[in-house]
Parts: sequence; C-alpha cells; structure tokens
Amino acid sequence: MDPVHFHLLFNHVAILSAVFSVVIFAAGLLFSERVLVRTALFGFIFSALISIPVFLTGEPAEETIEDMPGISHEIIHSHEEAAEFSIWMIEILGLISLVALFAAEKFQRALTTLIVIFAIVATSTLIYTGMEGGKIRHSEIRGDASVPVSVSPDDDEH
Repeated sequence: MDPVHFHLLFNHVAILSAVFSVVIFAAGLLFSERVLVRTALFGFIFSALISIPVFLTGEPAEETIEDMPGISHEIIHSHEEAAEFSIWMIEILGLISLVALFAAEKFQRALTTLIVIFAIVATSTLIYTGMEGGKIRHSEIRGDASVPVSVSPDDDEH
C-alpha cells in the first residue's frame, strides 16, 4: 500500500471515529452513563492516534499526485492548512481524553467542559479537512463538475 492509499483509507477512519465518539459522548452525558463516556474517551484517543499516520502520509501523498492532470495546487494547499490545524485539535482532544480516564473525580467537571469544546472543534475541523481533501480529486465536491447532456433522436420516442 503506497502513501496515497494509506492516507485515503485511514483519514476516513480518523474522521468517522471522531464523529461516532462525539455521538457516544453526548449520549453518555445525556443519560449519565459512565460507560458511554469512557467509550467515547477511548474513541477520541483512537482518533488522535490514527490521525498521526494520516498526517504524516499527507506530504508523500501530495508528492505522488501533484503533477497529475487536473490537480490544483491551491486546493492541496488549502487541505494542508486545514490539516495542520486539525492535527493539533485532535491531538489535544486525545490528550485531554487520556487525562480524563485517570483523573480524580474533582477534576471531571472541568475536563468534561474541555472535552465538549475540543470534541466539537476537532471533529468539525477533521470533517472540513476531509472535505478539502476530497476536492483534490472530486470535481463534484468543488462544484465545477459538469455533466454533458446528449440528446439522441431516439430519446423523443420513449
């Protein structure tokens, strides 16, 4: 598996694990279920860990595709800028989540507040980064896709 395949495969894992963990965390808080909260914390940690190789394969993936036809360096740059912010946000969330797993009860309220803030920010930025990355090869996401319409004489008969 080359860096492009690895980057594409695992970035989806990082994003989806963060999204699912936000939902699980919210359910845990809503229903006061500690097991759901802890499960979400492990999910945030997992997302932070899997984001590291995703980030590290970004540059090699860029080098592989940057000279292909239809590749925009501006879109790649936008994706890179978003990724640099996202990696910091998800890593901070992962670290706070790790601390929350072992912290004393008296710190849980403050940690929960931080987790809510960073979970929203980190997950939102991961989604945005993924959308920016998708624009590199998917013209339908960029909004410049055009579908040619052809009408044949036989179409009028149906």
